[in-house]
Amino acid sequence: SIQLLFVQGGGVLSSMASARGGEWDCWAENTAKARKNVDLSARRLENACWRVWNMERQGQPMMEKKPSSNSMHHLAPGSEDGNTSDDGWQDPSFQERLKNAIGGSIDFANCRFPAKAANMRYDDLPTFPIRPNFAGFRNSLRPASECVVFDGCPEDPYHPSNTPIYQTATFVQPSCSEFGAYDYTRSGNPTRTALEKHVALLEQAAAAFAFASGMAALHTVMRLLKAGDEVLVNEDIYGGMHRLLTQDCISSGISVVFVDTTDLHAVERAITPNTRLLHTESPSNPRMRISDLRKLGALAHQHRVLLSVDSTMMPPVICKPLTLGADVVIHSATKFFSGHADCTGGLVCVRDPELAHRVAFLQNAEGTALAPFECFLFLRGIKTMHLRVERAQENAKQVAAFLLAHAHVKE
Repeated sequence: SIQLLFVQGGGVLSSMASARGGEWDCWAENTAKARKNVDLSARRLENACWRVWNMERQGQPMMEKKPSSNSMHHLAPGSEDGNTSDDGWQDPSFQERLKNAIGGSIDFANCRFPAKAANMRYDDLPTFPIRPNFAGFRNSLRPASECVVFDGCPEDPYHPSNTPIYQTATFVQPSCSEFGAYDYTRSGNPTRTALEKHVALLEQAAAAFAFASGMAALHTVMRLLKAGDEVLVNEDIYGGMHRLLTQDCISSGISVVFVDTTDLHAVERAITPNTRLLHTESPSNPRMRISDLRKLGALAHQHRVLLSVDSTMMPPVICKPLTLGADVVIHSATKFFSGHADCTGGLVCVRDPELAHRVAFLQNAEGTALAPFECFLFLRGIKTMHLRVERAQENAKQVAAFLLAHAHVKE
């Protein structure tokens, strides 16, 4: 079954390691914003009254006639004298009157999130609505179909076959005292949510996050560390990542140690009490060296160290590192996810919800998220990813066979 994940800010790296592998209940029962407001009906009535008052002020007819001065009172459930009861809020006729007053575009199934809920901090507010947790999810579809069969906008009343581009910076809120599902595109956008859900499905992740570039994604993963922490990195790391590690991370007080991740004994010898993260590329760029992710994961977890894998050269239609023991998977989506060389982007996928909280917080706080139009392009690219990767492998086999049989090829 698919659990629900509600992503929010907060959390620390030490708690991430200790929480690894535990069961996670539905976020709807564990966060203040996810719980329905006890005054939900009152807020609906408040919005309805506001709409009716505006209609009266502008002289607009409500339904078939202009409402009387008592038109706001007729919305309240209960007896004619205005007395109300708790049961009245569930009265279908009352709900219908509210719908007529507010308008059919309002979805009453959506929760409202009060800004002054008890014990709620601003940083505890999730940046986007409830989404599925695909960690451990087994899809009955074949890999090729997984790339194509996906409803990115199930809430859209028009049920489009492709996710629309929500090219907007802001979203209207339910009222002055409540938050809606989205408020600001830096924090969350329906097009980006669709992309992140699809990527999470492909990677079997608890959550996935889309960034403006692969380097932005890698930088966010390094931001999980703090001054005094140590990260072990494969010695033939991508040049851009090498620059980030040696000129940015070191300046932030993070110790960087390069090690041959294909040698498990070398990795174990390099681990110290300060080691918090083991980061590797498999295959590596540019030497295409392969590390044993399953054994690396077991070794890292034995020492309470997180394993992150840059799997840019091995997209999820070939390999899903989270299922092999990795805690974090990073992609430069510019390559296989795009497939058309017309957009740049990065992806971070995690299998632990506590880790997802921190990544979501950093994505929102640092403003590194991918824009809606690029999210749409990547959603398009995913549809052909399996076909493109499959054909590329067939071509590579033919090239290899040709070279092996060539008289001038000695090795």
